[in-house]
Formats: sequence, C-alpha cells, structure tokens
Amino acid sequence: LLLMGASSLLVFSFFLLLHSISSSRQITSTLHITEDAVFDKNYTGKTRPNGELSVFHYSVTKDDVVRIRMTSRNANLSTPLLSVFREPATIISIQLPIMIKNYMYNSTARTLCPYSLQTVNYDGNLTISVELSSHRPIDYQFSATILQNFHLNVTTPMVASASAAEPVFYQFDFPPHLDSVVIWIKSNSSICMTVSIQKAECPVFDLENNVISGGLHQTMTKSGSITVERRYFEKFFVIFVIRPNDDECSTMEEIIPPHPHYMQPREKTFMVDIQSAPNMEDYILPIAFTFGGIIIIYSLAIVFVLTMGGYEKQMMVREGRQLLAGVEEAQESAPSTSQPYMTDRFDYSILENEASTSSSTSRSSPPYRDLEETASLRSYDTVPDARDKFVVRQNVNLTVGDLSLKPWKQRDKKYNRYVVSLITISLFYGLPVVQLVLTWQDTVRSSGNLDLCWYNFRCARPFSVFFAFNNVISNAGYITLGLLFLLMVKEREMRYRSLCKIFPNVLQKDYGLPHHNGLMYAIGVAVVMEGVLSASYHICPSSSNYQFDTSFMYIIGLLGMLKIYQLRHPDINANAHVSFAVAAFFIFLAMMGVYLNTIPFWIFFSLSYFIIMFMVSVEFYFKGLWRLNFMEILRSIQYTFVSSKWCSCLVPAYPGRFLFLIIGNSINLGMVVIGLIKRPKDFPSFMLGPFIANLFLYLLYYIVMKFVHRERLRARAIAFLVLAFICWMAGGWFFLNNVSDWSETPAVSRELNHDCILLAFYDNHDVWHFLSSVAIFMSFSLINCVDDDLQWVRRDKIAVF
Repeated sequence: LLLMGASSLLVFSFFLLLHSISSSRQITSTLHITEDAVFDKNYTGKTRPNGELSVFHYSVTKDDVVRIRMTSRNANLSTPLLSVFREPATIISIQLPIMIKNYMYNSTARTLCPYSLQTVNYDGNLTISVELSSHRPIDYQFSATILQNFHLNVTTPMVASASAAEPVFYQFDFPPHLDSVVIWIKSNSSICMTVSIQKAECPVFDLENNVISGGLHQTMTKSGSITVERRYFEKFFVIFVIRPNDDECSTMEEIIPPHPHYMQPREKTFMVDIQSAPNMEDYILPIAFTFGGIIIIYSLAIVFVLTMGGYEKQMMVREGRQLLAGVEEAQESAPSTSQPYMTDRFDYSILENEASTSSSTSRSSPPYRDLEETASLRSYDTVPDARDKFVVRQNVNLTVGDLSLKPWKQRDKKYNRYVVSLITISLFYGLPVVQLVLTWQDTVRSSGNLDLCWYNFRCARPFSVFFAFNNVISNAGYITLGLLFLLMVKEREMRYRSLCKIFPNVLQKDYGLPHHNGLMYAIGVAVVMEGVLSASYHICPSSSNYQFDTSFMYIIGLLGMLKIYQLRHPDINANAHVSFAVAAFFIFLAMMGVYLNTIPFWIFFSLSYFIIMFMVSVEFYFKGLWRLNFMEILRSIQYTFVSSKWCSCLVPAYPGRFLFLIIGNSINLGMVVIGLIKRPKDFPSFMLGPFIANLFLYLLYYIVMKFVHRERLRARAIAFLVLAFICWMAGGWFFLNNVSDWSETPAVSRELNHDCILLAFYDNHDVWHFLSSVAIFMSFSLINCVDDDLQWVRRDKIAVF
C-alpha cells in the first residue's frame, strides 16, 4: 500500500510540473505587447485584461531629457492604471489617479532623470520602456517629448508652468567665473509652490511628499529667491512642485476633503531668472565702506576731544575762577554774621530771599498763590526740619539743590549698579542667544528648509556659515558706536574730575547738575548688546527669536528716560533692580504677544500698561511724595476742596508737569487703543513704539522746558539734535519699508523681498541699522551735553521740571 501511494504521488507531481511549464510558456507569450514608439506622438488605447503589459520602447541619446505625459479618464482607486518608466539606471512608477492629501488627479506629467547623469556604459543604443497595466481594460493616453530648454542660463529668463500633479525641474551648471547665483522666481499667481534646489543626480525628488528630502527648499506664492553657492552645488536641479492647497503658504487653512475627491488641475505659470551674485571679491568694497564710515566717526571724535575738549576745559576753568572771585568779593563785603553759602549749601539762614531769587530765575509762584501762602512757606522752611526731603519737595518751585541732598558717593554708587547689573544680565542673556542662533543656523543648513528663516532672499549675501552675512555685518555700527560712546563718557568723566580737583568742595557740591555716569555707561553697554543680539537675530530671523532683537531696544529706551529724569532728580530716581524688573516684565509681555495675540491677552496688556502709566505719572508729578493709601487720598481731596477759595482746588499745583502728563498719557492711551483695535501680529515691534515715543517726547519736553526757564543749548548740543533728527527720520523710512515680515508666512514674506539698494550688498533693513545706530549715538550724545550751559550755575537756581 505504501508503494502504491508513493507511485500515485509521483505521477501527480509529474503532471503538475508539465502543466506549470505549459502555463508559464503561455503567459510569457502573452505578457508583453511591445511596440516601438516615437516622440511627440499621442498614444491612446486601453490596457489589456488580467494584468497583461502594454510596452512601448523609445530610442534616445545620452544628451536627451524626456518628459512623459499620461492621462486616464476612467481609472479609479479600485482599478488604477499602473505605469512604469524604465531607464538604463532608474525606474519611475506612476499610478493614476494620483492622490495627494485626498485630492485626486487623472492626469500627470513627469520629467525623467537625464541620461547624462546616469552611470551606464553608453554604447550608442539607449532606450526607454513604458509599461502599462491594470486588472481590467482602462483607457489611457500618453506621449513623450524631448525637452529642448532643460538647461537654465544666467541672465536668460525662462517661462514655465507646473501643476499639482505635473511637477517640473530644470538643470543649471555653474560657469567657471561664478561662485554663487541668485535664482529669482516670479509669478502673477498666488498658488502655493515649493521650490527645491537639489544636486544634479538621480533619483530626482520632485513629488509633493519627497521634494523636501534633499538640498534647499522654500515655499513661495508670487515671488521667491534662493542664493546658491558653487561650493555646495557644482550643478543642480531647480524643482517646482505645486501644492494641492495653500496651507503651506497662508495662515488661512483650507478644509481638506475627508474622502478622496477629484480636483481640477492647479496650474501656475512663473518666470525663472538666474542672476550672478557678488563674488567674495565684491564683498570687500561694502565692508570697507562700513568700517570706513566708522573710522571717520572715530577720527572726528578723537579730533574733537583733542581740540575742543581741551578748549572747553580751559573755558570752564576761566569761568569758574571769575565766578568764584566774584563770590569771594561779595562775601568780604557782606556782614560778618552772614555765613558763606558756598561752604554749607544747606544753611537755610539765608533763604529769606528765596522768593526774590525764584522770580529772578523765571520760577515765580503761580498767580493763584496768595501772599499769605508765600509767607507761610518762607517761615516753614526755617524750622529745624527744613532739610527733610518731605519738607523740601513740597516747595512749588523745586530746584536741583532740593533734590540732591544725599551724599555724592551714595548716589554714584546707586547709579553704578546699573552698569554692573546690565553687564551681568547681558552675559546671562547674550551667551545662550548666540549659541542658540548658531545651532539654529546649522539646523537650517543641514535640513535645507529655508522657511525656517525670514531673510530678504533677493539681497541675501552668503559668507562662511551665514546665509545673509550683510544683515549681520550691518550691525557693526551699534557695537562700534556703543564702544565709542563709552569712551566719550569716560573722557567727559575724566575732564570733570580734573575740574573738581581744580575747584575742590565747590564744583561737585554746589554748581551745575550732579555728574553721575552710571546710567550713561549702562546705555553704552546696552547699545553694544543691541548690536550683538540684533546680529544674532539676523543670523536666522524668525518669530521664535525676534525678542532677541527688541529686548535691548526696550532697555535702551527705558535707560534713556531714566537718564533724562536723573539729570534734575538725582535723589529720587529708580533703583537698578526695579528698573530692570520693569524691563523684564515688558520683555515677558513681548514674548507672550508673539504666541497669544488674543483679546484676553490684549486686555491684560492694556490694564498692565494703564497701571504702570498711572504709577509713573503720579511719581513724576509728586516727585516721590505719595503713597497708595486711598483713605488719605480721600481726606486730602476733601480738605483741599473745603479750604480752597472758589475752584482753585481744580487748578494743578505744577502746571508744566500736569500739561506734559496730559499730552504724554493721551499719546500712550491712543497707542494702546490702536493696538486693541488692530491687534497687530508683530506685537514686539508694536510695543517698541511706546518706548521710543516716550523717550522722544520726554527729551522734547526737557528741551522745551529749558527754553521756558531761559536756559540755552550750546552749539554742540544743537548739532547733535539736528543730526539725530535727520538720522531718525531717514532711518524710520527704511524701517517702515520692510523687506520681510516674520508675522506673515515665509511665502507671503518673500513678496516683500527687494534687491539690494546700497553697493549691491545692503538692503533697506541694513541701511536702517546704519542710520539708527548713528541716531542712537547722536541722541545720547545730546543728552550727555544738553546741560553744559549750567556748569557754573548754582544748583539752588536750577529749576526742576
């Protein structure tokens, strides 16, 4: 039985083998339906059933670049049309309909990889085979053409078109004389498209799901630019892939169909223009221009210090000796019982003539103050506690002498904390920033994703690891002029100390405004750090690191206002830790505004801003003599109303301060209301407006009040004022004419890109860097010398405003 079973199994296996061989021969004879094809001819037909292949052969040469176009009207997802394009070294497969994110298309076109790039042994006989198949007969139509304009050339624009299912790419080979080129793509259509730069090699990544797999890539709508360097791409493909929707280019997301849905082709026509970019030798002139201008400013400063500095010191010494000689004569002729005011500035026995002194210096009491009040004030100042700050600061006509009662060393130590604190903040803040942006730059280089950085790609000049070296080097003005400002402050301090040695116990205690340079040094450090952090931001500008560029601008504006206030309020200025805490709060708000641009956030910001406005206003008006005690405030209002004559309680005690606060608060309120209405996306730039506006407003108020009190500006201060105004106006125009906008998508931002406007190297924002650095230098140089006319004026005759 075992033998019979084994014999039956052997016979069955033999017949099965014969059947398999017969079937194989039948399939082989019917599997391929081969036809020789010619280019530029449309082939239509139906696929054969049961997966049989329809094969077409094209004969090509090594220099040919072939583009295939295929359409099927009745192919669907259940019975797709399958096609394979076989080249000597590569294979491309296509399935119709093509589905991209649930968008379906029944036609497609692809460019095959050039044969010149394929590593094959060329014997003069190259072919392309096109194989079509499906499970049941499906209509098809296809054609193949040889591209005549596949290579791009410098200064020869090319017009092309592409659609979501029909990507295109072209090749560019670097000429021997060029190191880099700028590829500019322009279109009238706002359809979203990805542009990719890939090395000229096979395979080519030209599909929606792999176009970002290699090289450089960016999205664009109407304009796009990419700078390509020879050292990275000797020859390369420029690939254009149309997105199925505009989600990648717009902040408004489109609704993707929940199920596959046929779509009409999204076709985009565009122009490709390749222009030569400056070589490394072309960078020499713009960089030399930058540092040449800086050297000129340094030279002028040195010449001024060596000439005018010595002359001014001699003039100061002459004026001081003449003044002191007159004082000594007056003291000798005075009664022996009168004590020299020079030796004790706080001897209030001679303050009986205060009213007449105030009137002679244009600080007479307001008309609503009657004689009884003036008499009471005079007698009130002669009591033993007349030196108490709460008594002194109640005077209607305050002088700098009233607000500089603290010892000079105590005040100087207080203001020196600003520069020490700021240097510490700069190190802890700046070092991680530089490390972060350099790492981020490496990420952009390795990923090739140019959408990570918001450059002006039309004027991005690469150098070393930087994509836009011009945006980095243009910040040299902040750093160098900030250092120059520090040197000038130091020279001025040394000159003042030499005068104090000539006039010991006189100049530092009794004449001119108290000299404390801690805030000025802090401003110089802040300007230097602004240059460092702005350069760091421009290594890869984006919404994620924009606060690097603005943080120290807030600090510069805050320190500027504090310095102006300190000039005539040396005893009651804010401490360093309080000031930097306020700056930190605004920097925190700026960061939150980038990510939380919502109604609740704007309400929180507005309330916080109003509270700070109120506290600063009250502090400025009452000169530190107020406490937030509502019961005391209510009783004070009631007492003032009852004891006042007619409506004099409604008249402000300090009209100048009151008017300034009304104007300033109105402007601030207007800016906040505009922000609430428009809710700008670029919140950090919006918040920079109040800082700069308040600084300028306070400086303007200070200058106007100097003229009101019959003080004057010296020629140097006027020159700084005029130059600062010109630079701010010109720089503001370039700042407002943006060449990029990180608050928009990268594609929309590229529509703002413009060509370089200065030496084929610098763009609008670079010019803003130059002009604003000079404007900041001139503005703070103005603040530094605005009161030079008061050097030999007694502090009890210098008005506080």
